[in-house]
Amino acid sequence: MSTLEGQVALVTGASRGLGLAIARALAAEGASLALVARPGAELDQAVAGLAAEGTRAIAAAADVTRADEVERAVHSTLGRLGRLDILILNAGTWQGAPIHETSEAMWDQLLTLNLKGAFLALKASLPTLIAQRRGTIVGISSLGGLVGQSGSAAYAASKWGLRGLLESAALELKPHHIRVSIVYPHNINSAGRPIPTGSEERNKALEPVEIASLVAWICTAPDHVSVGNVTVWPIDAGITWR
Repeated sequence: MSTLEGQVALVTGASRGLGLAIARALAAEGASLALVARPGAELDQAVAGLAAEGTRAIAAAADVTRADEVERAVHSTLGRLGRLDILILNAGTWQGAPIHETSEAMWDQLLTLNLKGAFLALKASLPTLIAQRRGTIVGISSLGGLVGQSGSAAYAASKWGLRGLLESAALELKPHHIRVSIVYPHNINSAGRPIPTGSEERNKALEPVEIASLVAWICTAPDHVSVGNVTVWPIDAGITWR
C-alpha cells in the first residue's frame, strides 16, 4: 500500500508548474487530489492528466484571494472526496522591483496572493483538520522568506509574512496533532519565473519535480532533511519545518 493511500490532499496553485508537480508526487504516494486554481483550461487539463494516470482527482476551482471561493473549494473537496488530510499552500506569484519603483498595485498583488491566499485556505481547512485531530500542512515559501532580497522587497515581505503565519499556526495546532511545515526552495526553474535554458543559473537550479518529491516526503516522514539548496528544519519537535 502506498504511504498516502486513502488520504486526500488539497493543493493550491495546482494547475501548472510546482503545484501540479506536487500534486503528481502526492498521487504517486496514493493520495487523492483536489486541485485548486482559477477556473480554465489549465486546471481542467491538469485534472484530466492526473485522472488518465489513475489518480482520483477533482477540480476545486477558486481564486484563493476570495474567501467565499476558497470555502466552496474546501466544501467541494469534502463533499466529493469525503475527507481532507493534507493541505499544500503553494499558490503564489513573483514580481521584482527596487522599493522606490514598487507600485502600490504590485505590493497589493504580492501580499494578497502570497499571504492572504494562504491565510484563507488555511482558515477554511482548519475546522475539518481540528475536528479530526490530525493533518499535515505544508507551505511553499522561498529564500525570500528567510533573508531580505535586493530588488524583491515586496515579494520577500509576503514570504516573511507566510513564515509568521505558519510558525504561529504550528504552535496553535500542535495540541491537535496537526503538523505544519514550511519549505524554502530557492533558485527553482518554475512556471512563474522560468530560468533561461543554458544559463549558469539554470544549470544550478532545481526543477519543480525535485521540490515536489521533498514535499511528498514531508507528508509521509517524521524527521527533517536538508537536500541540495533546499533547507528544511524543525523549530518545535518536528512539528514545524523550515
